[in-house]
Amino acid sequence: MLTINSQLMDRLVKLRMKQPKRIMREMAAAVLLGQLNIDQAAERYKVNRMTVLRWIRKIEEEAKAKKQAASTDPDLLPPSSRKSNRPSTPEDQVNQLRAKVRSLEEELETANFKTLYYSTLVRVAKHELGVDIEKKSVTKPSGSC
Repeated sequence: MLTINSQLMDRLVKLRMKQPKRIMREMAAAVLLGQLNIDQAAERYKVNRMTVLRWIRKIEEEAKAKKQAASTDPDLLPPSSRKSNRPSTPEDQVNQLRAKVRSLEEELETANFKTLYYSTLVRVAKHELGVDIEKKSVTKPSGSC
């Protein structure tokens, strides 16, 4: 009879329970963008429906918290919406630059996520569906030009 080492089993369970955040965020984004439904996401990422729902809820709560923080933090508002009767001080300029850096970092994170998402789509299309989407690096010019 075959017995499994309990330490090995515990390790496997822990590895299974710790899905990388990036993958779970990718899954939640696919559902929120309407590319997958909950059942499809659960099947594709090999998790149950409750995990999918929990991550969707987590992403929505984070977005809501960011939105609330932006509405309560005057540094995150665009300069046109702030009312100011005094000239800009160096501290104000530093705060404006910090707010701009924060917004640019968020945009970069979004762009990186989209890059990861699209590269995953291309890879899935190629390996699972047999559709080669990527352009070949060495192409012959067409004779129609």
